[in-house]
Amino acid sequence: MLTIYENRAGALERQKGKPRIAEEAIWIDLINPTRAEEKKVERALKFNVPTREEQQEIEASSRLYQENGAYFMTATLLYQSDQGEPKTTPLTFILAGQRLVTVRYAQPRAFSIYVERCNRAEAELKSGGAVLIGLLETIIDRLADFIERLQAEVEGLSHSIFEIKGGAASRQRRFDVLLRAIGREGEITSKARESAHSLGRLLTFLIHAANERKEVKPLQARIRTAARDVTSLTDHATFLSGKIIFLLDATLGMINIQQADIIKIFSVAAVVFLPPTLIASIYGMNFRHLPELDWWFGYPLALALMVVAAVVPYLYFKRRGWL
Repeated sequence: MLTIYENRAGALERQKGKPRIAEEAIWIDLINPTRAEEKKVERALKFNVPTREEQQEIEASSRLYQENGAYFMTATLLYQSDQGEPKTTPLTFILAGQRLVTVRYAQPRAFSIYVERCNRAEAELKSGGAVLIGLLETIIDRLADFIERLQAEVEGLSHSIFEIKGGAASRQRRFDVLLRAIGREGEITSKARESAHSLGRLLTFLIHAANERKEVKPLQARIRTAARDVTSLTDHATFLSGKIIFLLDATLGMINIQQADIIKIFSVAAVVFLPPTLIASIYGMNFRHLPELDWWFGYPLALALMVVAAVVPYLYFKRRGWL
């Protein structure tokens, strides 16, 4: 779908009717574009629109470059953060003259929020560069909100791990749930960190592009501020990633302790019952000449020896604090 926005009376207004790239067009938004729509933009603006396969390339030279006077910038964007499982999608921004072209195959909430915000008159909406930094600021705000919610979830997970109570069976069930929760938080944090890192690279490139395009000073200042914000978000996502790794190690350590306690019980039981088993085995042999066979107190003596042989190791382990 091809959507064109124009600056009318200081506000960003969506073009009505059949899309046409006129002089007033500031923002050209391509959502799941057809080949015909891509060609229409290419003919009007004299550059090639990146394909979906080209957007997914990971090398910097394929994501951040200049061609025919246009600046191409591709970042990985986190979306659906408010519902279900968050996903990532590549999104390309193209600055060509005073126009901005966006190419995307998803509908992040940040875009609709920005469009609603720009329905109000804003003096800054006079160029594609101003629209671009406004979009990026909205995306960064959404990412910051998501990382804050993620931090709250990780904190709650931490309390659940270290305040776990109940018997061995209930703890084992809780550990299973916690391991799945830790895995999910780790995956989501990785996506948020990837998005923040790619946005940081994009803004670094955009700073140089703004200098070359001789953008106005306030716009360049907004770009540098956004770059600092993204750096702080990247650091925070890295911190959360490290904390999740710590929680995973702690959970696995607690599972190992629980399993060690179970093995200890079996080991102590084996040691406690080994001497009585030895006594019973000796007097259970069927040799003809056993001196104790003729003892009338032999049977009670053997029972007494077995009880003593079981109680003495148990008391020893108890005294050493092994039980």
